[in-house]
Amino acid sequence: MEEKIRHLLNTRVTTDQIRTYFNQQEFFSRCSFYIEIKGKDLETQTTRSVPVQNLDPQRLMRVKFDAKTQVRVQLAYQTELLKKLVRSREDIAVIADKIHQGYVVGEEDDIDRKMSELEDTAAEFENSLLLGSVHNRHKLIFEANGVVVVPRLTLELKLKKPVIFERGLCVMLLNVAYLHWKIEEQEQDEPGEEFQIQYKVQDPEIHDASNRSINCGLYRAAIIPNLVPGKLYEFTINRVNSGDLVYSKWTDTIWLTTSPDC
Repeated sequence: MEEKIRHLLNTRVTTDQIRTYFNQQEFFSRCSFYIEIKGKDLETQTTRSVPVQNLDPQRLMRVKFDAKTQVRVQLAYQTELLKKLVRSREDIAVIADKIHQGYVVGEEDDIDRKMSELEDTAAEFENSLLLGSVHNRHKLIFEANGVVVVPRLTLELKLKKPVIFERGLCVMLLNVAYLHWKIEEQEQDEPGEEFQIQYKVQDPEIHDASNRSINCGLYRAAIIPNLVPGKLYEFTINRVNSGDLVYSKWTDTIWLTTSPDC
């Protein structure tokens, strides 16, 4: 039995694998989640994306609220699965140590059940990283006097990977900042994607220290002019919010200081 337990702990549910799970969950929680709506025309049987502008805005808002709740539940579920995974592995490792020391640790069937639960929990976590359908209870398209053929809609969650500053490339001069960013684990941006940089000076004595923002296109770089010399600035970056955004909690932030005016 000890050999069977050690094989499980050293091959299927290793400490390195659990560390990978934690990294995956952290990355997942920093992504932005969107709703993708597709319609299947009942006459032509063709499927196409449905722009959110074509939908009932009030009903769409309710659907997006439900989808946001769905994402939050999924993130919380991942956290609980990781806690359970760590506890279960520790318990089984203790059993293996006691067997090695010659202690009687219980029925073999009970130990097999615990090992099976550990494997099932690992599989559950891997499945929790997949995005599925959005549960929809609302009619999103108006039916105009019954003469319009309304397509059958399918709603899916999709994610976009987090936007992060390339800290080694960001430079502050006397009164200007040169900022660069990238999409984590992604080489190219999606067509038409826009980003927003917000910034403010970290000095309560400056009269206008409120947030300012600039929208940027696909070049992954921006110049921020008219800064105050010798001051610390906070910069944050994220995608420009769109109508299909459901949930986005994480934003990357850096602090940089302009050169002093000598």
